[in-house]
Amino acid sequence: MGAPRRRPEFKLTAQLVMLLVLWLPSAEVAAAKAPGMEQSMLVVNGTDCTLREPLYNQTFDFHALSSDLQRHVSSDDENEERFFFNVCGGESGPSGAYLKRPTGNVSLGQDARLLLTDGRLQFRFEGEPCGAKGSKGGSAVADRFSLDIILICRYERNPDDLRVLPHTTDSCRYFIFWDTPLACLPLPAAVRNNSCSVQGGAHEYRLLALGRENHEVPVGVGGSRFILSVCKPVHYGHDAMCPPGSSVCFVNETEPDRSRRYRDFGQTVANPTVDEQGRLVMSMRSGTPGQCEQSRIVFECGDGRGEVQYLGNASCTHEFVWRTELACRNASRPCALHNLLDLSPLAGRTYAVTAGGDNRTYELAVCRAPALPGFRCGADWGACETLHNGTQTVGLGRVNDELRFEKGPVLRYQSGADCDPAQGRRWETRIEFICDQARLEPLVVVAEDGDCLLVVHFVTSYACLGQPECGAYNASAPDQFVDLTPLVRSGGNYEARLGPGIPATHRYFLNVCRPLVPQYGLSCRGGAAACETIFDGTTQRNETTLGFPEVQPVVAGDTVLLKYFHGDPCPHDPHTNLSATVAFRCAPASGPGEPVLVEIEHECHYRFEWPTAAICPDAPGSSLPSSRIRFEASNCSFYNPATTAWANMREVFHGTEIGDLCDRNPTAYIDERTPAALAVHFTGPSGEHDTAKSCTDAGGKRSYNITVTCGDDGALGRIEPSNCLVIINKQSHAVCALVGRPVPEPSGNIGAFGVIAICLTLVTVAGASGWYLVWRNPERRRWLYSTVLCRRRARDGFPSTVYSRVDNSEVSSLLLNATMSESDDDMLI
Repeated sequence: MGAPRRRPEFKLTAQLVMLLVLWLPSAEVAAAKAPGMEQSMLVVNGTDCTLREPLYNQTFDFHALSSDLQRHVSSDDENEERFFFNVCGGESGPSGAYLKRPTGNVSLGQDARLLLTDGRLQFRFEGEPCGAKGSKGGSAVADRFSLDIILICRYERNPDDLRVLPHTTDSCRYFIFWDTPLACLPLPAAVRNNSCSVQGGAHEYRLLALGRENHEVPVGVGGSRFILSVCKPVHYGHDAMCPPGSSVCFVNETEPDRSRRYRDFGQTVANPTVDEQGRLVMSMRSGTPGQCEQSRIVFECGDGRGEVQYLGNASCTHEFVWRTELACRNASRPCALHNLLDLSPLAGRTYAVTAGGDNRTYELAVCRAPALPGFRCGADWGACETLHNGTQTVGLGRVNDELRFEKGPVLRYQSGADCDPAQGRRWETRIEFICDQARLEPLVVVAEDGDCLLVVHFVTSYACLGQPECGAYNASAPDQFVDLTPLVRSGGNYEARLGPGIPATHRYFLNVCRPLVPQYGLSCRGGAAACETIFDGTTQRNETTLGFPEVQPVVAGDTVLLKYFHGDPCPHDPHTNLSATVAFRCAPASGPGEPVLVEIEHECHYRFEWPTAAICPDAPGSSLPSSRIRFEASNCSFYNPATTAWANMREVFHGTEIGDLCDRNPTAYIDERTPAALAVHFTGPSGEHDTAKSCTDAGGKRSYNITVTCGDDGALGRIEPSNCLVIINKQSHAVCALVGRPVPEPSGNIGAFGVIAICLTLVTVAGASGWYLVWRNPERRRWLYSTVLCRRRARDGFPSTVYSRVDNSEVSSLLLNATMSESDDDMLI
């Protein structure tokens, strides 16, 4: 059976912690505990942050792990501790490590030793005396505080993952695991960007997840075993010093010579194949000259990541059976990525969208076509263009529910209508899902609709796998949290200014901590945070992805570094991916500021500078912009010197809404993105209804970002993008004067009595006006008089005959005189 060698599990009892510590001894401690063992251990010391691997003459270079700022990580247990360290000294600053505790700092050492012990790569710091407590740290001879940073080979993204091994409060020895590709042997070119997939009928098998860890298969006696890792080579590490590029490695534990202990029985291949019997297989041949061994793995449908069984050796071919859910035709739930993502709530709906450039209209579905007639594309299609008011459609790809992961969740609809019959090309649709934690309803934008391909960026909260926090603690002032969320844009992207030497035809778009906001014509990969384009005066073209928002910022003093990794392949080095670094610097007079591209290093790494007031510390005596606000704790109010106005938070938040804001010494400023808003920030333990116990990255403290917008009083909105971050939005008239806006007129609800009063007033005014108009006109007066006396007049085409006896000739002559005018008639009244 195959047991995968996974990451160390951190939900451990104290006894298991002790066992793990004993499993990770230094060479010196191991020698002291077991005399004679030092002859059987392979120990190599590195120099200047490099180390020569003794079996394959490969050099490990860890200078890239050094940081201009100290790296830091919080304990995974309930202790309020943070480790700060820099492993390599030099231009980036001196090396060293210390432990920040509530009771004070503990020095863990200045110079790190780089060691390789039987394949395990580690940096070791030794610090100040620990005394008798050393026996509780896992070593009876330890008399100093120490920190071992174990480097773990990882090929996948997020290479800077730091994890602290749980420990007790009286420990002297501490261990941190650091995932990094720098601890791996070089990857063969064929498997650096492989998908490790194959089409089997209507189903595509994707096995890349099996290459994320080593799988061991015991054979024979004496501890000999196979180590397997398909799609990627075996991960180099402790007792796994397998030859470069090998996916099937035999370890002969009885062989004392390590150069012959690890044998290559099969080099990594990029993708599986489907044989004549329809089986999913991988055939791998050894890369050792003159060796006939090769391996064949047959993948069968099973549970989980799998069991690997060794069947035996026949004619130099070692046969294995690997049972895994990834070999099942329905390995994943429809419209889902295993247990990570589920987009099925988006299925069965029609999404209509119009392209911003050419006004072409499209309809699309996610995973499953909606019922007719609401979806005009038809039951077999996932997307179509609608023509002539929807009376005609062009299919742009057949619907399916096979969600892929390509730096983010992606759906591909293929085999659409003919696009280029001469070349045999058909229309395809690519839907790239982009995470936005705060979005309740999806935002669907056409990014590109040419060259037989429709690219749609689909922004939704269902696409979120968990995003890094948009801020970090200051290493020089650990209680200060520097927050970049005021610079995050949700309604558009930043365009960087160009520094000297940058071609004026190039344009650079980026966002802070989150993906770019989709827009037509900007077709960098969905989820990217930085993008380069060439602008020809009309359209963007040659879009290049510079990186994705995968890690949180690093901060110290007045500088914050935000890095974006895993962009497109570098044009001058296809084995390296493009990346970008944004350096935020405190500039109190700059407001939010804007990015400036200052350098492109080796045509692969883009360096942006960003002067901004958003990261400046709110400290006495500092030169702060006028938008900085003063807090008065006695009445829980903010004061703006620029407007000489106050805003009482108890008038903004009612009842329990206010939480413990008044007790946390919050900081505030006018949000430059929305000048009618007050931005408030504070940190502290959450209230009784919060889940701060799961917030370990910030020492058990939560960060609260509050935006209060000038307007009519509204309901409170609250979202929690992570366990350590709360975002609150509120609209209130109480902040209008403080932010320099007029207080809105009372709106809306006047009630029933108000309606009656308004109606009576209108009737009274109308009646008085009518009476005045009637009274000033004699003809209207007679009409009103006759109406009141129930008389009728013959006038304007509505004749009526009235007979009356006349008394004398004078009256008769007056009645018969046709020349008498209306003014003369007035004289008779």
